[in-house]
Amino acid sequence: MHIKFDLPDAPLKPDVFAQYWLRSIFICSASTRYEINALTSTYVRLVSAALVEYEEGSKRLRDFWATHTSFNLSAMHRAISHFESCIFNANRATNCFRRLRGDRLHDPIALALRQQKFSFSQDAIADRIRGMRNEIHHLEDSVLDGLITQGQNFALRPDGPEVPHPTEENQTVKTIDRLIIGPHEILFRELRQWLQEMTDAVSKIAEVLPSSSPPAKVPNAV
Repeated sequence: MHIKFDLPDAPLKPDVFAQYWLRSIFICSASTRYEINALTSTYVRLVSAALVEYEEGSKRLRDFWATHTSFNLSAMHRAISHFESCIFNANRATNCFRRLRGDRLHDPIALALRQQKFSFSQDAIADRIRGMRNEIHHLEDSVLDGLITQGQNFALRPDGPEVPHPTEENQTVKTIDRLIIGPHEILFRELRQWLQEMTDAVSKIAEVLPSSSPPAKVPNAV
């Protein structure tokens, strides 16, 4: 069996993350409302974490298949753990984003996020991320409660289609291109696109924050 990957690199972590934290901590909070500040900081933190987990999961997955002198099972276990954490963080980030964008008091951050269409926040995609997250969580409960059935998958797994090799007899080509658990599947290309959109939303948020402190007021001359 020959192995191919359809596993795009993680989106680059632009300076926008550092920009957001520097501006929000040292210059001005994202909003005059504490609730919005909490949601915004949580969203930015979770997106950054999801990017790291996707990148680490990708590295460990490639390590597993690139090891030919031994059975590098620990690399696969770490890849699964990283991708599970990525899905959990992406789900939580999506929840924060939707709450921010739907702010009923029309905070400037909410208005900025409404200027662009983000597919990851649409119901169809948000439900897929949430569905995979829930399946991971519920399967763990089933394992702990002794409800797992014979042959049932009990962990997220990287997988993909396997087809006959075009030139080598009795050989196949397997393309690792997705995450699967139970009935839920997410292509790596899809996940990468959603993470990029989440990062773009962080850029939108950072643009709302001032880049410098307001000038100090000069007292009126007597």
